[in-house]
Amino acid sequence: MKNIYYIIFIFSFLCCKQQTKKEVNSKNTNITEDLKTIPVMDYTVTTKPVHAIKTQLYRWYSFYEKEMNEKRISNQLEILSDSIVINSMGKTVTGKMEYRNILPAYAGTKNAHNLTSIKIDDSSGKIRVTAKILFQTIQPDSTNAQMEIGYDLLSTEFNGKVPPKFHQITIKPLDRQEFSSFSDTYPKNRLSALMHYWLLNIEQMDGDAEPFKKLLATNFELHFSKDNVVTNIDQFEKWVTFAASAVSETNHFPENFEVKILAENLYEMDVDFIWRGKSPDGKKLKAITHHKWTVEDDINAPFAKIRKMEVSYKVPFSPLNE
Repeated sequence: MKNIYYIIFIFSFLCCKQQTKKEVNSKNTNITEDLKTIPVMDYTVTTKPVHAIKTQLYRWYSFYEKEMNEKRISNQLEILSDSIVINSMGKTVTGKMEYRNILPAYAGTKNAHNLTSIKIDDSSGKIRVTAKILFQTIQPDSTNAQMEIGYDLLSTEFNGKVPPKFHQITIKPLDRQEFSSFSDTYPKNRLSALMHYWLLNIEQMDGDAEPFKKLLATNFELHFSKDNVVTNIDQFEKWVTFAASAVSETNHFPENFEVKILAENLYEMDVDFIWRGKSPDGKKLKAITHHKWTVEDDINAPFAKIRKMEVSYKVPFSPLNE
């Protein structure tokens, strides 16, 4: 038992499914997800802080779900502030070097992270998260554990563009449970990080294509519609410029997120995006799109990459009547 609790020390962090319940503060983003409740949707929040912090949360999780190496560790350190403080059951890690020094303890473990609830609050400029997850681990000696874990997290200041870094993490084991069959959550978490970072850049669309480029495979196809297919960087830069001029505000709410394994390091992702935005002249708009992505994954890269994107419309862009 001691070894198992050591393994969860600074181990996992906030994995997210899509919104199932939301509580909204009109002055800031304040979203609560609870997978045990009937969905109550509210699409009035500004989603940039949500996509920004979820990008980092999913990166944090997926790091622990594959074997570690120097490149992957370097990617993980990028999402932590230099003065990161992580507290678990009275034990504290301070700074990147101390964090790095405990990572050998995780060698050979299999781990999975599933969200049960999450609350995101950006009212202070920094992003605060509280959550519960279901955590599974199998250690090299075949010892296993399954438990509910609570998390409190505070990020660095969010500037509205670049995902903030983790500044404080507090981990609290809540309830040990009987171990059920192990469920590999790496594909879901890895592709969720990709999706939320893509959406963050879409929401702040300012004509700059550079942040997107790390998310595109060498040979990519982006089928934004039957008549609009983008297959090279020049075309993509023109699309970004056009998209930036087409709306003055944009917010995406992912739903019905699914991942299939096509081959080793190759996945298919399906998701619906509920969209709320404004036209350049300030009129409120709505749409629902379905996205099917083929994604290739080099686990040593900061993000998986989009090989093919197919977009179809369930509800076309149209006026929003609230």
